[in-house]
Amino acid sequence: MPKLQVTFSKLKKYIEQQGGYDLDQEHDNVTLSFVPAFPEALEKGWEGAPPPRIIMHGMLVNGLLMFDSVEIEEDHKLRTKDRETAEFTYKGWLQFIEDNY
Repeated sequence: MPKLQVTFSKLKKYIEQQGGYDLDQEHDNVTLSFVPAFPEALEKGWEGAPPPRIIMHGMLVNGLLMFDSVEIEEDHKLRTKDRETAEFTYKGWLQFIEDNY
């Protein structure tokens, strides 16, 4: 998913200001996890069930975090989101962070 990328320092600043995000880093491997709380996600709704946890895995390269997989944890089950859908879903959000932080 080379198009799912963001400057790492901007993502960290966003997370510090927003809260509700878990960011784990081991060397150049980074995992970002969260339960969507932004308006677009809340509008979708999950029919009485809690929203799923999103887990994004990426690699740090020269200060840029490039996500290579996105998983959805729902009902204690993990499924991998296909690349096209993940890009469609998260590219705009990452671009917002890039442009505003």
